[in-house]
Amino acid sequence: MTSKQCSFVLLVLALSLFLCILVVPVCLATPATAPATLLQVKSSLTDPEGVLSGWSPEADVCSWHGITCSLPGEGIVTGLNFSGYGLSGVIPPAIGGLVSVEFIDLSSNSLSGSIPPELGMLENLKVLLLFSNSLTGTVPPELGLLKNLKVLRIGDNRLHGEIPPQLGNCTELETLGLAYGQLNGTIPAELGNLKHLQQLVLDNNTLTGGIPEQLAGCASLQLLSVADNMLQGSIPSFIGSLGDLRSLNLANNQLTDDIPAEIGNLSGLTYLNLLGNSLTGSIPGELNRLSQLQVLDLSGNNISGKIIISASRLKNLKYLVLSGNLLEGAIPDDLCAEESSLENLFLADNKLGGGIEGLLNCVTLQSIDVSNNSFTGAIPPGIDKLSSLVNLALHNNSLTGALPPQIGNLTNLEILSLFHNGLTGTIPPEIGRLQKLKLLFLYENQMSGTIPDEITNCTSLEEVDFFGNHFHGSIPDKIGNLKNLAVLQLRQNDLSGPIPASLGDCRSLQALALADNRFSGELPDTFGQLTEISVITLYNNSLEGPLPESLSGLKNLTVINFSHNRFTGSVVPLLGSSSLSVLALTGNSFSGVIPAAVAQSSDMVRLQLGGNRFTGAIPAQLGNLKHLHMLDLSSNDLSGNIPVELSNCTALTHLKLDGNGLTGGVPAWLGSLRSLGELDLSSNALTGGIPVDLGNCSELLKLSLSDNHLSGSIPQEIGSLTSLNVLNLDKNRLTGAIPPALRQCNKLYELRLSENSLEGPIPPELGQLPELQVILDLSRNRLSGEIPESLGNLVKLERLNLSSNQLHGPIPSSLLQLTSLHILNLSDNLLSGSVPAALSTFPAESFTGNNELCGAPLPTCRGSSSGRLPGTEVAAIVAGIAVVSAVVCVTLLYTMLRVWSNWRAVSVCSSDNEEDSHGNKRGGKWGAADGKYWKVGSPPASSAEEKHSSGSETSVLHGNSKEVGAGAAKS
Repeated sequence: MTSKQCSFVLLVLALSLFLCILVVPVCLATPATAPATLLQVKSSLTDPEGVLSGWSPEADVCSWHGITCSLPGEGIVTGLNFSGYGLSGVIPPAIGGLVSVEFIDLSSNSLSGSIPPELGMLENLKVLLLFSNSLTGTVPPELGLLKNLKVLRIGDNRLHGEIPPQLGNCTELETLGLAYGQLNGTIPAELGNLKHLQQLVLDNNTLTGGIPEQLAGCASLQLLSVADNMLQGSIPSFIGSLGDLRSLNLANNQLTDDIPAEIGNLSGLTYLNLLGNSLTGSIPGELNRLSQLQVLDLSGNNISGKIIISASRLKNLKYLVLSGNLLEGAIPDDLCAEESSLENLFLADNKLGGGIEGLLNCVTLQSIDVSNNSFTGAIPPGIDKLSSLVNLALHNNSLTGALPPQIGNLTNLEILSLFHNGLTGTIPPEIGRLQKLKLLFLYENQMSGTIPDEITNCTSLEEVDFFGNHFHGSIPDKIGNLKNLAVLQLRQNDLSGPIPASLGDCRSLQALALADNRFSGELPDTFGQLTEISVITLYNNSLEGPLPESLSGLKNLTVINFSHNRFTGSVVPLLGSSSLSVLALTGNSFSGVIPAAVAQSSDMVRLQLGGNRFTGAIPAQLGNLKHLHMLDLSSNDLSGNIPVELSNCTALTHLKLDGNGLTGGVPAWLGSLRSLGELDLSSNALTGGIPVDLGNCSELLKLSLSDNHLSGSIPQEIGSLTSLNVLNLDKNRLTGAIPPALRQCNKLYELRLSENSLEGPIPPELGQLPELQVILDLSRNRLSGEIPESLGNLVKLERLNLSSNQLHGPIPSSLLQLTSLHILNLSDNLLSGSVPAALSTFPAESFTGNNELCGAPLPTCRGSSSGRLPGTEVAAIVAGIAVVSAVVCVTLLYTMLRVWSNWRAVSVCSSDNEEDSHGNKRGGKWGAADGKYWKVGSPPASSAEEKHSSGSETSVLHGNSKEVGAGAAKS
């Protein structure tokens, strides 16, 4: 080596040494600079609990709360643990300066902002936990630079965008958690490079596409969870090659096709969840090889066939969930065995049938749900073999028979749901042994008998529902023992007697439904103790008397329905709650004025006070009920005008004020109630015209203004109510014509305009109401003209009343098309002609009072036989006869004239040239007398002479047919 070369080498070594001297202090400076960097991180955070308050430059950084160092005294920061400290703020880019850090845990805080890409500079980082914050933005691709990273959990944030494929470069990664975010796109194929990956958790995002085949490279996977995304395609068969897989969760995606049999190769699998996809085919028998399986959930798919899962082979199986499929057949005998561990069996919402005796082998079962199937037969007495049973749901099947008394031996039972079956018999008193029972649902069966007193021993009961059975008798007197009872539903039975006062001791009661029974007597004063109650429904009973004042203390009431009882007095005790949404008191005998306090609850949506004895005016305060949907004050003795304040109730859908004594006009502001579906102001004393503004109520289904004193014409704007089903304007003083615009109300099925003074013709447009069915009543008006043929188009019409008008002309034959018609009244008009035969089945009263109308069922038309024909056919026959008769007459007259003309010519010629016996001609002339022809100069022959006279002297026109024939022959 030359001296120059040696010099160069020495120079390079010197420079290298110099650089090392410069660099080493930087590397070794980390302990010195770490406190400053950490304080910079702290400055970006809000620390409400003060956990970082001890961080001070004067103190050793390794003593700071949440900081971990490699070795005491060296000051090299290797870990940050601030999990669950309630920190907020952002993660600053300065965190990228902590180059020696191996562990960062900022999880379970309230951090916001994005994940700084500077984290990619922490080449020593092995664990990064940022989950359960409020971080936004995307997953930085720079995280793919962390070659030593083993755990990355940044889920449960608001991260969006795609999963960066660069994460496939973190080849040491063992756990990747990106669940509960807003990530989209596909699962990167590059993740298949993560040979050491044991846990891949991508749940609850919006990932699409299929499960990439490249994941087969993740041979160390133990947990694969991609549930609650939008993944499509089939389940790849390579999953069966992931021999270390312990948990597979593909639930709630859009996966299709069959379950691959290869899953049966995962001998170590303990958890398999495929629920909520669109999987088809049958359950593969290979699943019975998964001997370690503890949870199998295939629910919510389209799997068909029979149940082939054998818990006797899957000895570790605790949860079997097959609900919501298309499975059929019976419960297999080998589903359970005494050596099985099955604790929870869910087979609801399938097409399974047969008996349920096969369940009795599952002695370890704690929960059974086989609801919404077609199981038949009785509940077996051996049900008590399932002594560990906590939940039993057999509802919505076709089970019959009685509830066996052995049910009382299931002393661990908390839920017994048997509703909507065909169970009969009584409730066994043994049910009182179920001290842990919380929910008892027997509704919609055919059970009968009394409610046993023993039920009051079930002191854990929270909900009891016996709706829709045939129970009779009274409510047990000791019902007050059920201190935890929150819901008591006894509606639609045959219970009677008074409501026991002890019910007031059920102070946890929130909902009480005793409607549709035969309860009587007054409400007990103890009801005032039910301070938690929010719903009371007592309608359709025989309860009576005034309401106890104690009810005013029930401040949590939201729904009260006491309709159709015999309550009297004031309603004020019911108005103690300011949270009422429903107050229904229809059909009682409450009296007095309607208190303004009914409007104190701004949440009121239904106020039904119809059918009582309320007097006075409608309270203006009702206008404060901005959310009111139904207001029913009908059939009372209310008076005065309809208050304008009701115009503020813009959410109204039903307004019923009929059957009162209200005066004034129909308010124009009703047209501003655009949600109104029913408006009934009938049977009042309203005057004036029908406001055109009602045409703005485009949602109106029923409009009834009948039985008032309304005048003027029917507004054309009513035709704008294209949703209208019922229009009733009868019994008023309306005038003018029926507006043709009504044809636009093409959903009308009931139209009543009777007892007014309407005039003019019936608009043919009414025949364009295709849904008109219940009735068309135009009677008792002044309508004129003919009945329109178009009414025959109303083929659904059941009742037609056009009586007491001035209609004339025939009954149109088109009415024969009204095949649904069963009531017809055309009486007291000016109709004429005959009744069409097809209408003769209606009584005579349907046609009387039309003097020109005839035919069955009215008297027979003149000149007609007993076999009646329709008017058009009679006219055709008469016309035909007339034509034929005319032809015959003309032909006969023509023939006679020809005969007469020929005879006269021959006869005259014969007479003028007649010869005597000597061969001499004798001349002569003919004359006429008394209708007979005779020769001049000779007197007329007598009758006797005529009979013997010669042909030339015989009277042709006066003779009989033989004489005419003889004369003709001679001529």
